[in-house]
Amino acid sequence: MSTVYIHVGTPKTGTSAIQVFCSKNRKLLKEKGVCYPNLGFDFPGISFHRNGHCLNAYIFDENHKRLRDQEREVADQALEKLTGMLDKFPVFVLSDEQIWNNKDITTERLLHYKEKLAEAGADMKIIVYLRRQDLLIQSYWAQQVKECMNTCFSDYIVSKKAKYFKLDYDKRLEEMAAAVGRENIIVRVYEKQQYYGGNIISDFLHLFDLEMTDEFKQSDHVVNASLEGACLEAKRLLNANPRFTTKLNFVVPMLTAIQQEKVGEGGYSTGRYFSEEEHQTFLEKYREGNEKVARDYLGREDGVLFKDEIVTEGTGEAETYTTEEMVDILGKVIVLQRDKILQKNEEIAELKKQDTRVKHMIKKAAKWVLRRE
Repeated sequence: MSTVYIHVGTPKTGTSAIQVFCSKNRKLLKEKGVCYPNLGFDFPGISFHRNGHCLNAYIFDENHKRLRDQEREVADQALEKLTGMLDKFPVFVLSDEQIWNNKDITTERLLHYKEKLAEAGADMKIIVYLRRQDLLIQSYWAQQVKECMNTCFSDYIVSKKAKYFKLDYDKRLEEMAAAVGRENIIVRVYEKQQYYGGNIISDFLHLFDLEMTDEFKQSDHVVNASLEGACLEAKRLLNANPRFTTKLNFVVPMLTAIQQEKVGEGGYSTGRYFSEEEHQTFLEKYREGNEKVARDYLGREDGVLFKDEIVTEGTGEAETYTTEEMVDILGKVIVLQRDKILQKNEEIAELKKQDTRVKHMIKKAAKWVLRRE
């Protein structure tokens, strides 16, 4: 009997890194009995590495109205494709971080998936990585600013956007457990000190009794690197201009490169945006649920889910930066953009030279042919 593992996130817990790793190592993983299938679906704006997105994709018509029936059809088609290959591998993995927060992925819908797989002779298990709620919400705010948002953190934390997150981990896990059973939910903690092997890829592989070895291809860059410090604030301010609010805006890789240079110099550290009072109040809301998760899913009688130190250095207000800092950042963006344009112009000039040489050769060849005739 095969087992289908559905990796549901949560967001901002290394899911992109895991998905890229599994895609790059698809062949080797198959040799080791773990299939990370490409089910052949393509969704606008969604990385092809997210092979489980078909289970909870949002599909819209031309008027931006959701086509819920079509969404369910796509999910069922994906399961049919999956069940058609169950006899080839003992383990299958589907991954998509949206599943955790998607309110449409209810107990009923998960039970439907489980029954579909059971009919084909497969078990279903759920993998979830949990990050301490205060760190997750700050990281996601930074991600939203990186993409298009210009809301400061103090306003964001009380907004509807922040409430999108299912931060009551115990409640969400119980919804899932009602479909697949607690024994089929694998909870891992997004903290370096709690990873098997010291990193999230090693930790993820260990779930399938695999070890990280030199056989595996590893990404040579940070997947979905976050902005922070003055670089993040520069992007937040630029977002007031619609030209800078597209998700893959040209300025993002430049700010990322500048930040990496600063970090290499011992520069910025991740911002902390809660005031001490706000921080304590925020975490207290989830203390009891977190303790229950630690006991029920990890067998920890002490109720300790997260072990990293809680630091409350923030002021609750957006971090402020000097004029010199902001001019330095934006000046470097201008220089990088200029260098990029100059490089592109050089490439165009070289292509024109090559084009001229080719035309000259064609003329010579034509004259030679005419002489022969």
